[in-house]
Amino acid sequence: MIGLLQNRAYKQAITNRLNGSAPGAMVPAGGRSQKIINRAMFAVMGRIAKLDGRVTTPEVNYASIIMRLLGLDPLGRLEAIDYFELGKQPETDVLPFVRELVSSIGRRSALARLFIKIQCRLAFIKGDIRLKEKILLRDVAESLGFSKAEFLEICREMQIHASLKQENGKFLRNAYHILQLEPDVEDGEIRRAYLRMMSRYHPDKLVRENLSEETLRIAQEKSTAIRSAYETVCGFRKIRA
Repeated sequence: MIGLLQNRAYKQAITNRLNGSAPGAMVPAGGRSQKIINRAMFAVMGRIAKLDGRVTTPEVNYASIIMRLLGLDPLGRLEAIDYFELGKQPETDVLPFVRELVSSIGRRSALARLFIKIQCRLAFIKGDIRLKEKILLRDVAESLGFSKAEFLEICREMQIHASLKQENGKFLRNAYHILQLEPDVEDGEIRRAYLRMMSRYHPDKLVRENLSEETLRIAQEKSTAIRSAYETVCGFRKIRA
């Protein structure tokens, strides 16, 4: 009970950041709870990432996102990386870390559910979840107080989320392609590329050149696609279209 009451403000802050309700919330010092949560979080992530024998760049990037959401400072990030590496070692049993986590966040708590969601989302980064990953995650979920049915429901939710994110990623990549831009281009180049492309394909300009109806129709479709791509990229970057 004492463990659950300690560092309550810290646990509430990271819960709000991880669930998206307050991603910019200040994270107070977490003391022992912070160490317990970080060790369990990244050791389990390391184990899941390594279960198929290889750790991919998207998995590492996802772990970095979680570090940022947890508000880790440079030293905290180094410790998280060490925990991730520890989890990758085949001789490491990560379940004791999860059981220790229960003493800090409680069984079936909001933070416990977020913990499972984060780990499931990591498992889906490479595509479909594998049997070894599912067995480990089921054991983790059981340690945190969730039934098999509840775990499978969380898995389904994360699978839908992963599928939608993959589709959105393809849509965004296509938008950059239409604008003839690389994804890492500076914001200022977005509108310049849009105006450049529209000046080339806008039907009002082409109609003065006495082109065929078919050519004008294609140009209209092209200009519509350019506008849609521009709005998509601006929306993603949260800049004014």
